[in-house]
Amino acid sequence: MPDIEALKEEYIDHMMNPRNYGKLDYYSAKGIGKNPHNNELVETFLVMEDDLIVDIKFQAIGCMSTIVTGSIFTDMIKSETIMEAESVMEDFIKGLENAPAETKACGEMVAKSFMAALVNLNNRASGKEEDAYTLMISEDCLTDEEA
Repeated sequence: MPDIEALKEEYIDHMMNPRNYGKLDYYSAKGIGKNPHNNELVETFLVMEDDLIVDIKFQAIGCMSTIVTGSIFTDMIKSETIMEAESVMEDFIKGLENAPAETKACGEMVAKSFMAALVNLNNRASGKEEDAYTLMISEDCLTDEEA
């Protein structure tokens, strides 16, 4: 059973001091996770050395949950290999399955922006000239009551 107080403290810490927030002028890959229903988005910038994520930044047009989620996720995968980061991402997405709609949508935007960055990295390695790659999220954070 997770320690609820510790989780609350971690959430507040990431809210007050987001990690890896901002953009990189020079990057190996850039991915965008976008909510087509309200135009919120997350951009993830990766700097790679071989298969290692040596730097990662994200920026968002979204709610505080998106910022906190991006901070936690990027902190988890910074300095990891792509394979390790993909494994973290899979666990991260599984952890969102029973989350409220807003949290799920915010988390999915963060994960999709990372997935899009990996597509962009592969496209660039194959010689395709593109600045970024975009993936849309599958769920919206609006509930029936808000619509």
